[in-house]
Formats: sequence, C-alpha cells, structure tokens
Amino acid sequence: MPRSRAALDDVHLRRSRFLAALAGGDEPELVRVLGWLWDAVAGPVLDGLGLTGPPGDGRPWPRVWWCPSGPLASLPLHAAGHHRTRADPVPRTVIDRVVSSYTPTVRALVHARRPRPAGARGGDRIMVVAMPRTPGRASLPGVRREVRMIDELFGGRFTAFEDPGRDDILGELPAYPWAHFGCHAVSSLDDPSGSRLLLRDHESRPLAITDIVRLRLDRAEFAFLSACSTARAGAALADEAIHLTSSFQLAGYRHVIGTLWKIADRHAVAVAADVYGALARAGTADGAAEALHAATRALRARLADWPSTWAAHIHSGA
Repeated sequence: MPRSRAALDDVHLRRSRFLAALAGGDEPELVRVLGWLWDAVAGPVLDGLGLTGPPGDGRPWPRVWWCPSGPLASLPLHAAGHHRTRADPVPRTVIDRVVSSYTPTVRALVHARRPRPAGARGGDRIMVVAMPRTPGRASLPGVRREVRMIDELFGGRFTAFEDPGRDDILGELPAYPWAHFGCHAVSSLDDPSGSRLLLRDHESRPLAITDIVRLRLDRAEFAFLSACSTARAGAALADEAIHLTSSFQLAGYRHVIGTLWKIADRHAVAVAADVYGALARAGTADGAAEALHAATRALRARLADWPSTWAAHIHSGA
C-alpha cells in the first residue's frame, strides 16, 4: 500500500478546520477538506489497490474497510474526494469507486465475520428504541416517522420500546438480532468512554459506551443508531477509534450504522428509509454497507455541495 502524504501535523490542522466548519455551517470549507483528504490519504490508497472507478456491467461494488486512528478517526474517509469529478471515467472520489466500511480494530472485524449460530436468522425480531421526547432535550419528530416506516416494512416482526430506561434496554437487547435507536446521543471528545445514548433516565442512569461493550451478543446482526454523532471519535486515545458505533460492533453486532456529526431530522429519516427498504427487500442485513452506500449517493445527488448532510452516516462491521 502506498505511503500517504498526510503528515500528522497537517492531519490535526485539517481535522480542526473540518470540525470548525461543521460547527459554523461552512460547507465550502468542508468541500475543501474532503478534497485534501482524497489527495493526501484516500486517493493514494485506492490507486494503490487498483480501484480506479465504478465496477460497471452490473458487477458488485468493491469493498474497503477503513481503520483510522488519532485525528483521522474524526474525518469522513468514505466521503473523501473532488466530487465535481463524480461523473468522470476515473472519478477522484471514494464513494464512486468503492463501498466503505469502518472497524475500530482488525480483531473486531474478524469477530463481525464469525460464523452465525445454528438457526440464527437476521430480521426475525427488531427492537425499536423510540425517544421522540427526552428530558432536558429538544423533541425528535422524525422518530415517530422512523417507527411507522419500520412497521410498514417489517410488520409484526418489530417491537417498539417508547420512552424506555437504561435497564429496560440492556435487559431486552439480547433477544433481538436487530436494534434501531431513535434518540439523542452525547459524544465526548475529551472522554470517549463518557459518550452515551439518552433514554428516559439518562440524567441518573445513562446508557454509556461502557454498558454496551460489556455485552456479549452472539446473535446480534444489525444496529442502526439514528442519533447525532454516534461515530464521533475522541482525541484522547491516539490508537483507537472509540465511540458509540464501534462499541456496538465490539458488543457483537455484525453491522452498525452511526453518524459522525449532527444531521437534520428529515435527512436522517430519508437515509433510514432507504437503508431499511433495501434490507427488507433482501431479507437480511448482510447488504447493510451497500444499502447505506446507495442511500448516501442518492442524497449526494440532490445535495452535492452540502457534505454535512450526505456524508454523516457510516457503516461499521462486516
């Protein structure tokens, strides 16, 4: 694999610029950082692997797993590129060459690919954690739309838990191969282990990363964290990408979808609808990465100059 041209100091600088641009709504700066991320990191990797364009002729998309650490873990490698070249024969974009996934460690990826237990069938039971209202937080009207959408697609195979507490969810998770969380989340840059999902009792008993990684869910297949910044890595640990999304993978989920930053309610619902629609047609979560890739490309087609909208979601796992 070719050596990247990204010096560590430059990565720190671009990460700071990217986070500041997200906070300030500076889409042109986000576009510039995505171009740099292609030139310095992702482009040399894909060129070195011989992945120079879309598969074509109905062939499946090639897959790449990113295992970033340090400041790179906060940057969207899957969205790197000069997106005005997306229609070129050799596009200088990741998303137009490969389907991207992430993993916190190689060992976690190996575990996500473990053989399924006898009789396991993904999608037979779906837990939907719905928090349209959360103490001390803004309402999330999109949560109810997500619940209706999952009900329409999967009917009697899903169970909605509205306004649950921490212990309710920890006790029920092992019974459901699929889990959808529609709620608020808090990500801590300084203390990643303090990141948490906000349920009814979050002020006294938060559902934290430490609770998730202690689980051992051998039959877990798919988790969709439809919450803000669930894949936002902290800066405290240079060698690991620790966040809520990776914690679900470490707990045993083969496929996890999370977000790198905040995203508007209506766009989050659109992505979830596209992903679940594809999984319902397939009857399995094995195509979760491809489903998210297609949903992201569809959103980019409408909002190419707004990467804060279309680049937020990532897939982690097998």
